[in-house]
Amino acid sequence: MDYSHKIVFDTGAFLAGLQNYYEKIYTNSLVINEIKDKKSRELLDLAIMAGKIIIMEPEENTLKKTKKIAEKISAYTLSKTDLSIAALAYELRPSIVFTDDLTLQNLLLNLGIEFKSVKLNIRIRNRKKYKFICKTCGKTFSKSYSSCPY
Repeated sequence: MDYSHKIVFDTGAFLAGLQNYYEKIYTNSLVINEIKDKKSRELLDLAIMAGKIIIMEPEENTLKKTKKIAEKISAYTLSKTDLSIAALAYELRPSIVFTDDLTLQNLLLNLGIEFKSVKLNIRIRNRKKYKFICKTCGKTFSKSYSSCPY
């Protein structure tokens, strides 16, 4: 791994306890708030007290750009946390995001940001644009509908 890259964690990386392996980790408050289980929270709090965790929020302009790319590839299932982590990583370039979320990996690939799998050891290799197929009429859409629009 290139040590000039900033390490960015999503929630899964903290749940896997990977913060013990890096001196400096960037994340945001949305990720921090998702860490609920006692053991993971205790390890996270220790890392924060040791000054290993830098909690930053991305700028609004970067978040808007990230959302626009996510919409372009039809990645509507990404959470606010996922979008925020992608935006933060974009601002911190060069960076590497640790995540097992394949939709987030796809967004990162489209943003030109490196990523690594946390536990699953699964990485997407090619950019994807998501399509949604209506179960009623069989038509393909660039976004998901709760019921058939036709």
